This record gives sequence, structure tokens and C-alpha cells, in this order.
Amino acid sequence: MARLYHQLGHRFQWSLSSIQTDATGDGTIVGPRYMAPQKVRAIPAALRQSSLFDPQFFLPNSARGKLPEYSFFPEVLSGGFTTEEWGPEMARSCADRCLSFQNAYEFEAVVIPTRFYEGMPSNFISKQEAQFVVPFLQSIEASGTNDRPVFLQLILTDQMLKDESYRSELLNWVTSYPELHGVYLVYYVHNRQKQITDIQFLIGLLSFVGAIKSSGLSIAIGYANTESVLLLCAGADILTVGTYENLRMFNLKSFEEPDESPRRGPTPRIYVPRLMQWIDHQYIGAIGAVVEDLGEYLEDNEHSVRMFEPTYNWHFTKPEPYKHYFVSFARQFRRLNSHGADAIVDAVLEECRRATQGFEELNEAGLVFSPESGGGHLASWMTTLNLWRGGR
Repeated sequence: MARLYHQLGHRFQWSLSSIQTDATGDGTIVGPRYMAPQKVRAIPAALRQSSLFDPQFFLPNSARGKLPEYSFFPEVLSGGFTTEEWGPEMARSCADRCLSFQNAYEFEAVVIPTRFYEGMPSNFISKQEAQFVVPFLQSIEASGTNDRPVFLQLILTDQMLKDESYRSELLNWVTSYPELHGVYLVYYVHNRQKQITDIQFLIGLLSFVGAIKSSGLSIAIGYANTESVLLLCAGADILTVGTYENLRMFNLKSFEEPDESPRRGPTPRIYVPRLMQWIDHQYIGAIGAVVEDLGEYLEDNEHSVRMFEPTYNWHFTKPEPYKHYFVSFARQFRRLNSHGADAIVDAVLEECRRATQGFEELNEAGLVFSPESGGGHLASWMTTLNLWRGGR
């Protein structure tokens, strides 16, 4: 059975509160970008032991946020990271410190970090091996005290996952290390919308996840959005939820030097499980006006009660929409997750059909949704599952 973890980042307190109060998660993925070491230490020990630590080496020359407080981060350790100067000695020192931190905090498994590369570089594997994989495996062996599973982090672009030969090469590489127990996968989609609609990418993603599982390795998938329900079909062991979009859709902006140009805050949205979509909050009143029971669309819990008080001020910085999402999606996730391997695809397809029907009924009642709130992704998801199950 898959487990649901919270990807911790900005407003990580909301996730921790939701796990403790509403039981919406089985663990967390902790990241140093938004969490100082003392905040990590403050996570209850039992929860840390059901959590992964993501070192977030995505841009090793950019120590933003709380990253400067971690001595193992490449930019901090080297005093100015450059690939040319990151030799075996520096890489091993980084591995020793990062491993020591993960061991001291007793996380569920040790994560070997990775960095981000655009496109499909031909030297992707050799760079990852030299900079991180080999030094970390050497450090793990030398420590002599590490009895926790070892996960290799991979950040794969949509180009990589759409290319069958590239996927195969990555799979052969990962499975060549008997020291590994699993993969911690993060995927990056260029120019993505709120929901992923690229069928070729989704089939490649499901195929890669399924192949990892068939090899005997575990797989945790971070920065996932609603497409988690598709990944249940491929047998993923850990899937994630998060507060803001940058915790549900991986991008590098949070790790790059900030752009000084003014930015407008995102539109407040609410997750509607019946529609499998994050809807602009301004549609909720319209939905309530044309359906007999709004509860058939929206999860009714204490957070929704607060949101629909007449004096409630909708804003993307308010916790209620995200806590409502955690409760709503956790229930949907667990209901689908309860189906066995032989029935899960049919269950998710039925969930997509039901969501499609919901959008059709609302359209017939006069509601016209913007692309970012609509159901355009559902046809792509159903097509993906049909083709993937058929081996095409």
C-alpha cells in the first residue's frame, strides 16, 4: 500500500499540524531550504523516523533561505561552488557531513542527493556518480553504523522520461548498485500547466516507476500534484502532498537568486475531489447555486466550514484552503489506494469518468471554467492509463 507524505517547505507548520490533528499523512519529506536545523530537530522523533530528508542540492552554487545553516551544502562547504573545484576530496567531505546529519536525526532512510540538469545530457550518469553517488556510498560503507535503507534521488526532466532508451539506460544504472534500496524521484515538466496533460510524458513516467518497482527497489515520488492518483497505478510506495504549488510542481525558482521585479500573489484555489481539480475559489458560489448538494463536490470538514463563513477573507496565505485540501485528498487517496493491484487502474479510471461527468453537468448548468480550473486534464489521464495498461 502506498503511503502519503507531506512535502515540507514554506508554511511547513500547516503540514505538521494537519498530520497531527487530522491524520492526513504517514510521514514527511523534509527540506532545508525553508527549515533551519533547529526546526528539523523540533519535529517529533517518531515522525522523523517515518520521514525522508531531501538535501536539496538542486543548484549547489545557490544557498538560499536556510541552506547556509547547513555545513554540508556544497556552496557553504566549498565557500563558492564550481564544478571544476568539486573534486573527490570535497565530494567525500560533503557526503560525510550530510550522512552524519541524516544519521543524527534518525530519518527513515538515507537519501543520496542529486543536482538538476536540463534536457538529456549524455554525461548525466557519470556526473551524478562522481559528484554524489560514489562519495556517498563510500561514506556509508566507512561509517559502519548505517543500518537504514539507502535511496538515490533523481531529478528527471520530461525529455528524459519521454525517451525510452534514456529511461532504459537510467534504469540499468540505478539497478546496478546493490547498496540501493530505493529511488526518490522528482520530475520536472517544462512549461507545465496546473495539471499535467502530456500523454507521452505520463506514460513514460508510469513506465519508469513500474520498472523501478519490478526491479525490487522501492520508489518515493516528491513534489507531486493530483497526478499522484495515476502513480498509484504504477505501484509507487510514497507519494506527496504540499501546501503551495512549488511543493506540488517542482521548479527551480525557489532555489535561484530572487528576481527583483514585482510579482502578484497566486489566485486562491480550493481542491474539489469530485472534479479532481484545484478550482478558483470564485467558482464555488456558482457551483453551490446550480447543484442540489454542494457536499457532493466539496469535502465537508471543519476547514470548509471556516472558509464559507460570510466574513472569511480569501487569500493564498490563509491556511484553511490547504488544510482542507490535505483532508480531502488524503481521503480520496486512501479510498483509491484500498484497491488491489488488479483493480486500481479501473478504480482511477472510474474516478476520472466521474469527475468528467461532474464538469459536464456544471457546463450544462451554465458554468464555463477557465483552463486552469477546468477538466481538460481528465481525458489525457484516462488515455494515459488505457495506453499504459495496454503496453503501448
